[in-house]
Amino acid sequence: MKFHHRITATLALLGLCAAAPLAQAQMVNRDMVQRELELTDRRIEQAQMVVSGSDNQQAGAELALAVDLQANARGRHANLEFAMALKMTVAARTHADRAIAMIRNLPDPERVLAQLERTRDLLERARERIEECDNDRARAMLRVAFDMQERAEDAARNSRYLIALQMTVSARERGLKALRICKMEDNLKDAAERALRRTDQVIGRAQDVLAEKDNEQARQALGHAIELQARAQSEFGAGHFEASLRLTEAARVAAHRAIRFTDRR
Repeated sequence: MKFHHRITATLALLGLCAAAPLAQAQMVNRDMVQRELELTDRRIEQAQMVVSGSDNQQAGAELALAVDLQANARGRHANLEFAMALKMTVAARTHADRAIAMIRNLPDPERVLAQLERTRDLLERARERIEECDNDRARAMLRVAFDMQERAEDAARNSRYLIALQMTVSARERGLKALRICKMEDNLKDAAERALRRTDQVIGRAQDVLAEKDNEQARQALGHAIELQARAQSEFGAGHFEASLRLTEAARVAAHRAIRFTDRR
């Protein structure tokens, strides 16, 4: 399951899943962060080549933010603040990836990571339920789903977001099929309710951060997150659970983006 551990660490640093365990945090050291910094340098260089031939202002802004974050990450690294340096260089890489995606019409990396989180959550829930189902076909289907999900997470780790998105959606479909084989269904209402709670927590964290660090871009992102979350709650109240789930995932991405904007200072 090494791929799962790697992507979990990345997602945790991006704020798109729960914090990594303490054991993972203890693995952060100078050499490991240096490798991540070099990887981000190469990604930024790639983004600069892609964006230089375009007049896409939004992509240019994403690239500028990536460069700014990477400079701050190197400063933190020089000051031996390795955990913060790692967080900032991963964020910088994500913004560089977003710039590339905008030019090449690829999926938004942050939204792909949100889809990866959704699939991982579904598969973990499905595993618990299918263990109670004495059906070899369902178990085999779920194993295939987990394998595809790990490959999707590895693709995201290497910035192959289109492949990651395609594979995680396929993994989710197989997880749902495994549940159906056992005459079970994923409870969409419960999934939406859990997702809404997670988003509320992230929005609350973003509000706390912004109370200490004023940033116009962060305020705009947070305002967008709050608006999306209100719509998600409205859809949930109307019984439209799939729509609620999509909206709250988008709200969570916006809230995480607000938090990352404050890292520039």
